[in-house]
Amino acid sequence: MQRCEITGTGLISGNLISHSHRLTKRVWKPNLQVATININGNLLKIKVCARTLKKLKSSNDAEVLQYLKENKGTLSPRITKLLAK
Repeated sequence: MQRCEITGTGLISGNLISHSHRLTKRVWKPNLQVATININGNLLKIKVCARTLKKLKSSNDAEVLQYLKENKGTLSPRITKLLAK
């Protein structure tokens, strides 16, 4: 399933509304990108949404760790395991 490994952003469903107002189901997918981050000296490739990637690129390593700790509830198990070390 497509999900950001830091913020937990995933698929969003809703309706496509035609000109005649017929409703059909549709899905919005997150803009996932592969990024490499450094967590306690370990390089880790993760899938993050573009909004999160923008925030990570403008931050240094200490700010990245702080951002990960702020989003502790939505982190993937791989990242949580590395943060615990």
